[in-house]
Amino acid sequence: MAPNNALGGPTAAGLREAAETQGVPAVRTGTRVSSPAPVASTRVATADGFGAGMVSSAEVAARGTGSAARTPLEEFEARPNNEVRCFFTGLMFVTRLPCPGWCDHHPGYLMRGMAWFPVLGCIVGLWASVWFDALALLWPPLAAAASTSAATLWLTGCFHEDGLCDTIDAFGGGWTKSQILRIMKDSRCGSYAVMAGSLWALAKVILLGYLGPSHWALAGSTGAGPALLVANCVARATAAPLIYCCEYVVDDEDAKGEYYNWFAESRRLLGLPRTAFAVVSATAVAFVLQPPGHAARAVAAGCGVTVAAGMYGNSVLGGVMGDFLGATICMAELAVYFALTANLEGLAAAGLAGWPAAAGPWFRLAALVAAPQAYAHLVRGPLAAMQGADC
Repeated sequence: MAPNNALGGPTAAGLREAAETQGVPAVRTGTRVSSPAPVASTRVATADGFGAGMVSSAEVAARGTGSAARTPLEEFEARPNNEVRCFFTGLMFVTRLPCPGWCDHHPGYLMRGMAWFPVLGCIVGLWASVWFDALALLWPPLAAAASTSAATLWLTGCFHEDGLCDTIDAFGGGWTKSQILRIMKDSRCGSYAVMAGSLWALAKVILLGYLGPSHWALAGSTGAGPALLVANCVARATAAPLIYCCEYVVDDEDAKGEYYNWFAESRRLLGLPRTAFAVVSATAVAFVLQPPGHAARAVAAGCGVTVAAGMYGNSVLGGVMGDFLGATICMAELAVYFALTANLEGLAAAGLAGWPAAAGPWFRLAALVAAPQAYAHLVRGPLAAMQGADC
């Protein structure tokens, strides 16, 4: 996840430093520093591997990171804790909402601010639910869900969705870790990103439409509005456990590598208490709003996606990184909607006598998914050994 660029741009010091590095003049207008002049290499093939017509690494670096100098980690830890700044740093990072002028994207405050991500998710979810409830008075739930999604994308600057598309493109098109990292920082969208992003948005709108009009009550809220609030909260609770339990992967060739190198080294700033606060706060919101059964489904969906993402990220990348975290948040949000709309009651009503027939499609699906893995193991194992012996 790159800092949300819709927040007013980088700080003056950060932009001057990046511009001087790239030999691009920074232009001051009033109290803010404007973006530098376009880099000539943006429309030609560049030495860093970026193709024609895309944003070059020089231009990315010249934009800055929204924060000035990197404070040495030990010096930062020695400072008094500023929880208010941690909160506003997270808010600035993931939304377009205005924040105090003394707040920036400092990676130390952002790392600590991960504990507040579920609360920030509540803010985004509240925004979305208010839009849905208002629009659903005039139009069908599907139309209200689509319009609500557009309003939410404006609030977040399509932040996590950008991570979803970059991750799908990279994991779909890259065969090795280096290829995955190279594709992930490509500013263009490939076929994997377009199709995955479209299907994700389509599934979200359909599920919200199925949930229908909102009904608000303590521990009994139902419908799309409460689901939006709970899903956005639970989904953003995935970030803290993943960062705490997994290594943070840094691409040294990334134009913002300096920023994320510091971010990766500061993982200990998060700590177990903050990670626990993120998980507990998301769980509490779910159970305060939803009926107990629905809340348990939502929390279980978030936990399942978190565990699966951690295992997959470790197996492919050796850890997690910003875009991957954004993709996980998107998938966790969708998983909550799937969990809330699942017809578990109908499945349970089938009883033991009807269980084999009801579970049959799932057994066939499991066999279908496992078959390629078993075949690959066979080809690389016994069959490969037999072929070697024949030669």
